[in-house]
Parts: sequence; C-alpha cells; structure tokens
Amino acid sequence: MRRAEFALVSGAQGQEKMIDVLSNNLANVNTPGFRKDRVTFRTYLPHREYLHRTPSDRPGFRMTPFGTFPTPWGMAGSDIPHAGVDRIYVRYEEGEFQGTGNPLDVALSGKGFLTVRTAGGTFLTRNGHLTLDSQGHLMTHEGHPVLDPSGKPILLPPTSREKIHIDGSGKVFSGDQMMGQIGIFEPAGGNDSLVKVGEGLFYSPEGLQKGEARVNSGGVEGSNVKGTSEMVRMIQGMRTYQTDLQALHTLNDLTNRTVNDMTVIA
Repeated sequence: MRRAEFALVSGAQGQEKMIDVLSNNLANVNTPGFRKDRVTFRTYLPHREYLHRTPSDRPGFRMTPFGTFPTPWGMAGSDIPHAGVDRIYVRYEEGEFQGTGNPLDVALSGKGFLTVRTAGGTFLTRNGHLTLDSQGHLMTHEGHPVLDPSGKPILLPPTSREKIHIDGSGKVFSGDQMMGQIGIFEPAGGNDSLVKVGEGLFYSPEGLQKGEARVNSGGVEGSNVKGTSEMVRMIQGMRTYQTDLQALHTLNDLTNRTVNDMTVIA
C-alpha cells in the first residue's frame, strides 16, 4: 500500500499549500492594490519504460514523460506516482476603484505601477494610498517615498501643500502650478518576471521601463481578491484535504488488520 499512501500524502500536502495561499488572499481582501496568488498542481505518473531510459548527455539520470523525475519530498522512490504544487503565480487583473476623498490617493488604470524607494532598493506597487511626510515628500502609508519619472522622490514645498490635485497623467498640481509628477513604470521582463516581496511591493529582476496607466485621483485601487470565490475555493480545498486524510486512515486500518490477521494465521 506504500504507493497509495505516498500519493495521498502528496495530495494532502498540495491542498495544504493551496489553503495557505487562499488564506493570505482572504487576509488581504481589503488591502489596496493587492494582487491575489493562485496555485497550480502537477501529477507525476512514472512508467518503468521511461524510468529505464537514460539521456546520452546526462548519465545517471532516469527519465519520465515529464523529464527528469523529481523525488517527492524525499519520501518515496522514483517509481511512486504523486501530485504536488507545480508553481504559485500572481494574477494581475485590476481591482475596483474605491473613493477615499483624499486628493493624494491615486488608483492606476492600465499596466503601469508606481515606484517607491525602500532601504532594500526600488520596488513597484499598485497601492496608491499616499500621504505627505513632515518634509513634504509624497509617501506611501508604509513610509516609502514615491518616485518621479527620473527616479527621484517627489518633494512639495511648504507653500504648495494646499489645494493639491493630481491629473490623469500623474502630474501633481498646487492650484494651477505643477509641482511634480508621479512616475509610471513597468517591469522590463513583463509581469511574469516580478517577485512579490511583501507590503504590496514587487521586485523586477530585469529592471524597469516606462509604463502606461491613467492616474485616477481621490481614491485607491482595491484588491483583486473576490472574497466569495476565495471562500468557495477554500472550502473545496479543505474537503479534498479531509478526504485524503480519511483515505489514509482507511489504508492504515487495512494495514493493521492485515498484520493482525497474518499474526493469527501464523
């Protein structure tokens, strides 16, 4: 029964990881600019005719229909079928506009991102919940300066901090006088190259390029997490997880009965 047990354990571990991801999505359902994660799975069904094939350029490796066979978490041999998490990826659909009445808040419509500077470097974000610090720098509520198109922080002099408004291109005005502009950037390698680093920030390993987006002031872009659909996925994942565990208990009971019966016969 070893093959069935390892297949069930791997399936339960995959569902556990999906539940963790869904829990994080639900925890950020009200976080401005948050992008939800999704989990994809992969099933490995090794066949002995493939396991005995060895690539000429990689001696010592046994092959499967999927390529080199990964040992499942060090638990089982390479002839054990199992399922596991293939990857976790981010969905970048836009969230809905949420009005706040704060003239400094912005919501982007399009593919672009705001850029902010932190102690760890320059990052991208869609969280446009902004404020001014004591010196007049345009900041996120986490304390990160927002950058202009040249990569410099945006500073508003004390005399220009009244009647502030931001137009659709990201230009910051005090009355009729332009005081700065919010930079809009995109990852040079596309959204698939981005790495989530927490606090709604993304890191672009391949650098940044000029982006395009309309800036809507007076509100923020909401999370793209839909609470109802995430809860449905959560329930499905929990039921699958429980089914796997129940099947494992059944297999353990059968194993115990087999051992006991053999002992009696002997």
